[in-house]
Amino acid sequence: MKDGIVNKSIKGKSGSITLFMCMTIMMITSLGFTLIETGRFYGLDAKARFVTSTVADNTFSEYIRPMWDQYGILGIDKAHGTNDEGDNFLRERILDFATMQTSGEVDYYSLNPTEIEIDDYMLLTDNNGEPFVHEAALYYKGNIGSELISDIGNKSKELNGYEGLNSNVDKMITDGDNALKNPDSVPKSDSNKVYEVDVSKVTEEQKKKGEHLVDDVNAFKSKGVLEQVIPSDKEVSSKTFDLANSVSHRSLEHGNSRNSSKATTVDKVIFSVYLRDKFQYYGKNLNHSGQDYEIEYIIVGKDNDTDNLKGVVTRLLAIREVANFIALYKDPVRNGEALELSVALAGVTLNPAIIEIVHYALMAAWAYIEAVLDVRLLLDGGKVMPIKTSTEWTSDLYNIAACLDENFMAKNNEAGMSYEDYLLTFLVVEPSRDESMRALDMIEAAMNALPYYENIKMDHLICDMNMTMNYEADPMFFSLITLDVPFLDYYSLKKKEYRSYL
Repeated sequence: MKDGIVNKSIKGKSGSITLFMCMTIMMITSLGFTLIETGRFYGLDAKARFVTSTVADNTFSEYIRPMWDQYGILGIDKAHGTNDEGDNFLRERILDFATMQTSGEVDYYSLNPTEIEIDDYMLLTDNNGEPFVHEAALYYKGNIGSELISDIGNKSKELNGYEGLNSNVDKMITDGDNALKNPDSVPKSDSNKVYEVDVSKVTEEQKKKGEHLVDDVNAFKSKGVLEQVIPSDKEVSSKTFDLANSVSHRSLEHGNSRNSSKATTVDKVIFSVYLRDKFQYYGKNLNHSGQDYEIEYIIVGKDNDTDNLKGVVTRLLAIREVANFIALYKDPVRNGEALELSVALAGVTLNPAIIEIVHYALMAAWAYIEAVLDVRLLLDGGKVMPIKTSTEWTSDLYNIAACLDENFMAKNNEAGMSYEDYLLTFLVVEPSRDESMRALDMIEAAMNALPYYENIKMDHLICDMNMTMNYEADPMFFSLITLDVPFLDYYSLKKKEYRSYL
């Protein structure tokens, strides 16, 4: 009896200890799995951060390579070569990247990308192309000194002032022509001014040439400006492009970025240097696929190369005519020659006013012919000083006919300004909006002329973006825990990334 009682007692105690130990082991195991799952969750979080960062880098690595190679500008196409106006293609592309990063065999840190949110983005064309200007300026910043920037700005203002005076110089030629042909139309001057010049120096032959000089110059000016300065054996591009559907003329898409990209005054000058170096123009072929005279278009804005070159040449002639008139006025020898001829031509009227008008007309006509020689030299790759000295002057007052030959050009001076330098000064004084949007016109035209890039649009190109990637992941070890935790059916993670070329 006692043995049986003792055995029963022992057996009962043994059973109670086993149940307690089982519960203890279960709790310890649950705690262990909970700790492991918690560690796994932090691993999932770290993987989500890594994948999102990798996907953002991958997305911004898909820039338009030819655009970078030719123009040094970066942008990702949100429409992926289509005409889609939203960002659906971009979302799908990013989600595909994320899926590629997380797909494969189920592992310890399995993630499932579920959604991509494009929080905001900036397009190259936003705010009249200021992100484009800023990006281009960043390309050059650090390589251009402040002294060069200041020098470019000062030259631009000076030459712009010359251009503004051109109408006055042209009017001198017209007034002189009228005065010679209709002397009675000029009021008699009350001045008793006497021109002390030796008219005998002017030969009859020279006088005869002088009588027709203004007419000859006017007749020459009536020719097309390109015919005046470009030899007939040199080819001028006649390429055209669709201006109506260009970036600067069509209705554009806009980004929704909360960031700002404001181009400074210094950025504007640096941007002009960038345009000079990265875009092609007459005499500089960079093998771009679009227009031949890209910078001329940025300055003039016509839909064909010929008219754009014509517009730049017209401005060059205007500036050089004024500069040469100033040089003539300061040159006592050549100024004296013009005065002697004017007295010989108009002295018989005994009207000092007519002599003065004819004097200025002769200098203006002479200055224009010298300007033609200057522009011929510039287009041929030579250089001209802003204001010439006596030794740098080329044309002869009494041999204008020789200067009208299309192959005759001014003397070269390596210390002077080149065609490229003049283009740069024009770019600096060009309105910012016109300059940036027209430059984007040229980039788009060049890209559209390439295979596989026919549908690229500048207002589809993102340069700055905030994105959020959403993930889901299944718990792995909670299924081994006896506790019921329905709110942990899956994990939901959100990771944000920001990328910018600016």
